[in-house]
Amino acid sequence: MKIHAISISPHKGMRKTNVDSAYLLENFGLKTDAHGGKWHRQVSLLAQESIDTMRDKGLDVVAGNFAENITTTGIDLLTLPVGTHLEIGPAELVISQIGKVCHHKCAIFHQAGDCVMPREGIFGVVLRGGRIRVGDPLRITGSRSPSAGIIGTAAVEAASGDRLQQQIMSLWHPAFIRFDRLNDKEDNLQEIINDVTDLQQIESLIIFDPPGKHQLAMLGIEAEVRGANRYRKGRTEILYCRSLEEVVREPGPGRKPTTAG
Repeated sequence: MKIHAISISPHKGMRKTNVDSAYLLENFGLKTDAHGGKWHRQVSLLAQESIDTMRDKGLDVVAGNFAENITTTGIDLLTLPVGTHLEIGPAELVISQIGKVCHHKCAIFHQAGDCVMPREGIFGVVLRGGRIRVGDPLRITGSRSPSAGIIGTAAVEAASGDRLQQQIMSLWHPAFIRFDRLNDKEDNLQEIINDVTDLQQIESLIIFDPPGKHQLAMLGIEAEVRGANRYRKGRTEILYCRSLEEVVREPGPGRKPTTAG
């Protein structure tokens, strides 16, 4: 299990360039890469084996063409649950997302009728930085960290996002917090919940809905009711709330990183 290629680009939308080495910055991503930042998809990974599948379809693609930062070989990325710790050379990531919803079909999709990144790519948050190089080994550490998410509109994120994240961090100590945006015109709450609970399987989820617009949609989710505005779906504890004051009880385990076993 090792790094097959490292790819970066200074601006989003640009084709990434292969480099021999790059520096992973804690809680940011690859230094100088446009996709880095203090969010839950700081680093993207894709297996060379997935790229080879596309080449077998006749597509002339190489590592980095799918906008992945780190191309791996010898590891089945999709077997790594969200929260898994992965050492990459001297650095360490926690897996924060499996796959990616592709809202706009890329040039590769239009050329081949398929794009492997949304289906087989994964993402991580940098826990420990360091310079990584092509050929560096990969190691699954056996540790797993708790994860949390927020569902809300863009207006909610702008008005209350920082305070929500601070409160979640102080209560539950997750390795990362993801924010999924609700559409203004179309209620996509069910779609987001299904992804977060069924595929991502994060541990704690807050649906923050001050106007109560999405309260009726909560009746349609297939989840166990655990109390007033509290639910459980799979391994995810869900709290529906309309004010910051309601974010006072812990819906998730709030564990510090643990060792799997």
